[in-house]
Amino acid sequence: MSKNYDVIVVGAGPGGVACGALLAKWGVKTLLVDKNSRIGGKAMTVSKNGFRYEYWPIAACPATNTQIHLLLKTLGLDEDVELIAPDPLGIMHYETPSGKIKTMLMPGGGKPMDPQEAFNLLGIKDADMPEIMRLFTDMLGMSRHDQNLLDDVSVLQFLDRYQIPKSMYSLLATLQSEGTLEVPGDIACASEFVKVFQQNNTYGGGLYPAGGFGRMYEAIAKSAQTNGSDIILRTRVERISVENGRVTGVLTDKGVFQAPIVVSNAGIQPTVLKLVGEEHFDKSYVNYVRDLVPSFGFAGARYFLSKPVLKHPLYVYFADDTISTMEKHLKAEAGQMPERIYVFMSTNSLYPGMAPKGKQLIYTGITCPADPKTNIKPWLDKVEEEIARLWPDVFKYIEEKEYYGSAQISRLSRDSVVPGAGGECIGLGQIVGQCGNLKPSPKAPVGGLFYVGADAGSSGFGNHMCVESGMNVAKLVRDYWATHRLPH
Repeated sequence: MSKNYDVIVVGAGPGGVACGALLAKWGVKTLLVDKNSRIGGKAMTVSKNGFRYEYWPIAACPATNTQIHLLLKTLGLDEDVELIAPDPLGIMHYETPSGKIKTMLMPGGGKPMDPQEAFNLLGIKDADMPEIMRLFTDMLGMSRHDQNLLDDVSVLQFLDRYQIPKSMYSLLATLQSEGTLEVPGDIACASEFVKVFQQNNTYGGGLYPAGGFGRMYEAIAKSAQTNGSDIILRTRVERISVENGRVTGVLTDKGVFQAPIVVSNAGIQPTVLKLVGEEHFDKSYVNYVRDLVPSFGFAGARYFLSKPVLKHPLYVYFADDTISTMEKHLKAEAGQMPERIYVFMSTNSLYPGMAPKGKQLIYTGITCPADPKTNIKPWLDKVEEEIARLWPDVFKYIEEKEYYGSAQISRLSRDSVVPGAGGECIGLGQIVGQCGNLKPSPKAPVGGLFYVGADAGSSGFGNHMCVESGMNVAKLVRDYWATHRLPH
């Protein structure tokens, strides 16, 4: 294995793998380094007792016409990796103010939700229709320019511009906001909310690769090797080396590797404050990076069942009073959990080869603080209380359960370098002031240093956002490499 490269990518999460594979295809000699034993970061797939699964619930949205499809086609992997858009996707449960729980099927296969079915579920009256249609028309037809004008507006502030029923307000603020952005609606960025709404309502949701997300990212990584680049796993990057204002490579626990360009998939805060070091940046930039806010963490459980319970991949529950706010989260941290919470269950066991015959793995969870030191038991207790109330059959067939939270997320992905961060389930929080034109640039002020992944270079939902970042940053890096003609 060479010690000299054109580009070194730190971290083999979705963004890093996508970026590295594209650079390799374009003839850029690339090294991909990751501390874990498997490719995929938070989206890696593991095996146990005949089950194949990700550590927590993961899907990609939209389901069709995605950057993931484009990446696979560009790499020549579209025949090797099957992307599944299940239909129906799942069941939506809405609890009325009187306590009645109503349900509707959520379509899949890349199809958007039928508005009329949603209106029936939510008890929408004819008098409410003009304002609801005004809201939907505004969101679906909003230009990118007008979306960017919402970078400083929260989701709840945006929804407050319309006189819509509480049930519709809650569906949007809960499922379409917290359920995708993983931050409360009163700080979630409206521009991101609208972008995700447009994508999901045009191209559907719930994309899943056959064999798991990890299998897809492993195939992408293998293509990088096929095109002459190297991958080193179980190798922790301890330092990104900088001399005279430019990166020169990385110092790892397996040795030193040199390159004039380093792309970090380790998160912008860990990269600047730990891997590179504050001394190499202007103080105002360091303060800016320190002030960035991560997404919330995620606490939940994996239930290994002796009998299948779920018939569809996704089940969600919400009510008029499940809208998430910072006030509710602060009260929860102080020990006062809300009476009702947004709840979901999901399974990947319905896909071929993901579970032993006659068995099923179910995920459930709730947003929680991103601090890896958080005691997640109160959040887990609340989730299980609601699961027992809404879907009691689940607990009849549990053979084994495993819990997860911010500490596990941090160990698998990014280090905690600022108070309260490290266990974020997505990355940089998609909150007011951190999205659209206000999102950090993927090009750092240190020469040859770039960021990739959820923190820079893209927008949208989870895996799709990270893959899009990988593609966008790969183009930036290729052009930088070509124009600067840097020796390795």
